[in-house]
Amino acid sequence: MSDAQRPNRVEWFAAWGWAGLLLGCAILLAGLLSQGRPLDTRITALLPETRQAGLIERAEQRLTQAFEDRFVLLVSGESPSELISDLKARLWDSTSVSSLDDTDLERPDSALAPYRYRLLAEPLASADSEAWVRRGLTRLFTPGSDADPRRDPFGLLDAWLEQRFDTPVRLIDGLPAISEGGKYWFIVSGQLSASPYDMALQRRLVTALSSFRDAHPEAELLRSGLVFHAAAGAQQAKREISTIGLGSLLGIGLLLWVTFRSAAILASLLLPVACGVLFALPLTWLLFGTLNLLTLAFGASLIGIAVDYALHLQCARQLTPKQPLARLWPGLLLGLVSSLAAYLAQLATPMPGLRQMATFAALGLIGAWLTVRLWLPWFSPRPHPVTVNLATRLNRLRLPSRAPYRWCLLAMLGLGAGLLILTRLAANDDLRQLNPSPVGLIAEQQRVQALLERPSGNRYLVVTADHEAELLERLEALEAPLAELQAQGHLSHYRHLAQAVPSPATQRANLERVRQTYATALPELIAQAGLPPALRESALEPLRTVPQLTLDIWLKMPAGRADNRLWLGEVSTSGDEAPQLAALIALGDADGVAHLALGRFAASAHVHYQDRVATLSEHLARLRDQIALWLTVAVVGLALLFGWRYRLRAWRVLLPPLGAVVTTLALFSALNIGLTLFHLLGLLLVLGIGLDAGIFSTEHPDSPAAWLAISLSCASSLLAFGLLSLSATPALHYLGLTCLIGLTATWALVPFARAETDRRISAPAHSRDGQQET
Repeated sequence: MSDAQRPNRVEWFAAWGWAGLLLGCAILLAGLLSQGRPLDTRITALLPETRQAGLIERAEQRLTQAFEDRFVLLVSGESPSELISDLKARLWDSTSVSSLDDTDLERPDSALAPYRYRLLAEPLASADSEAWVRRGLTRLFTPGSDADPRRDPFGLLDAWLEQRFDTPVRLIDGLPAISEGGKYWFIVSGQLSASPYDMALQRRLVTALSSFRDAHPEAELLRSGLVFHAAAGAQQAKREISTIGLGSLLGIGLLLWVTFRSAAILASLLLPVACGVLFALPLTWLLFGTLNLLTLAFGASLIGIAVDYALHLQCARQLTPKQPLARLWPGLLLGLVSSLAAYLAQLATPMPGLRQMATFAALGLIGAWLTVRLWLPWFSPRPHPVTVNLATRLNRLRLPSRAPYRWCLLAMLGLGAGLLILTRLAANDDLRQLNPSPVGLIAEQQRVQALLERPSGNRYLVVTADHEAELLERLEALEAPLAELQAQGHLSHYRHLAQAVPSPATQRANLERVRQTYATALPELIAQAGLPPALRESALEPLRTVPQLTLDIWLKMPAGRADNRLWLGEVSTSGDEAPQLAALIALGDADGVAHLALGRFAASAHVHYQDRVATLSEHLARLRDQIALWLTVAVVGLALLFGWRYRLRAWRVLLPPLGAVVTTLALFSALNIGLTLFHLLGLLLVLGIGLDAGIFSTEHPDSPAAWLAISLSCASSLLAFGLLSLSATPALHYLGLTCLIGLTATWALVPFARAETDRRISAPAHSRDGQQET
């Protein structure tokens, strides 16, 4: 190392300070690992944090609590009693469940018996006395009927339960089951013993179900529950960390070994990557309190860009060892700033997962850059002839000083790309881009929900009122239009509290109707059935004092516990108004007609319609627009910065990144690929890496070392980011595909940025005094 290359005293102290800081990060990481802090496997961490009104926020919390730690299994096969018994035993042995639902269907007959005279089903409410008498006679003389002529001669409670609590679930051989085309599915449901995101619980539950399948290969099993999607996401993230991350590392390692043929240089190139990860990992974990597996999968791509800084330094040393390193630092600093601008744009999004990824990547880049700046100048490995030969051959890939045909072709391609973008580029805000669950698992979930006729919780109405009576009346008012939508096939199913608890006004009207009909129909029933006349007074006695059914009473009954998810209680709709009572109407699948009708219901001030999928899709659309705006602002700001530094040569810096962005968007337009938020995030990364290539091709236009470093940088970034296109997580796949196209275009455009420069000897030549020059 020459005196000109040797670091000074300030750099010596800075290098030791950086070593101390990394040692502190290593200690912090060891402490975090020893504490057993959990890794976050939630794909939903990518979803935006929304500052919703208190009403909607409370509804979301209620629905999340109702579904999050529950699961449902449907089993079909021969000897169902043995199958269910074995499955339950395996679930208990796995300690993954805290409770399993009772096998008996809970009918609320005895619990609702005191209120039967206030619960009047619609067919009886509109029927005349003769119809009541016929119903009473039929019940009395039907073999096996459990009719009670004293307490309920007309079967009021049975009629109410048949209408309001009609369910596809039936008892088959003493087990709850669903019939599907002559085939029975038996139900096993329960509560998890821990969070569905607990990886240990996921492993135990998956192992228990796998062992059940192995023991009963002839049986069919359907799964429904968040825990199964979380487990699939965790397994997928682990798999991609090991395949994409390891594949990226091995590919880049092989590329660098072929180029430099030196273990010392290879170590110096990978050292910044290791230091960047060591710096970013514990700090990100500490800042966010947890670490998402997607962050690690995304962070694996950090390898591709973190090695860029070391590449430029080592290529310069291999090909021009006598040139001072000071000429490299401005370009390296500008490259870091441009890359950070691309990553840190994600901090502006309300998506905690993306903010965590951006923080990890930004800290990793800073750590890698500091390692290159403070440590690598101390090492000067001996150059290998293969490196010089590769640089010589690669340097031939440049445009001659006059190449009008190539420039015309580039202009025509640019014009065509612009027309494609303007005429065919479309957006895609489908929420499914955030759903990495296997298609088969999604189909299982949907099939279970359809068989059980249970709303998914993705759509609901929130109804508010000042008091309980008014709330129930408003729920009753929506019953008729909702029933009509269901009858016409526009709405699969719905559920609300007034179906179980009529409003006080309705209960009073029902009681009065029952008293009137009893007065005329009961004597006729007694006479035709040949019952003793004294039975009349016994049957009329319960009508004199009938308690009123309230929400509080119903929700405390065993049969009413499932409806607790529909009750929000007191909720503040705004800061200036007094709290109101609120309840949900859970909705099933809805078509366009139902959406319009539900939207009309929400025109009322006390009804709010929420489509969770549509709402989140709107959030993604807004985020996409924000990122697009940030991309434009970043380009304009960097263009001004480069214009100030490079004057008329600024176009050389901007051509590779902007040309790559245009090329990528044009290809998406031609292939009818809708532009998503994650495509735009990928474009931000392409912009950052492309600017790095443009900066060095402008700073050192005649340097074979710079061109070799740029080529290796693009190749390594392609291995890192491009491999994400193989990810089964849609968000990472979109980002990787964008980088695959954009980085290839970046490398292809660099020769144009280097064009019209003085072409000197491409290989280093030794002068008489031993100095090396280009």
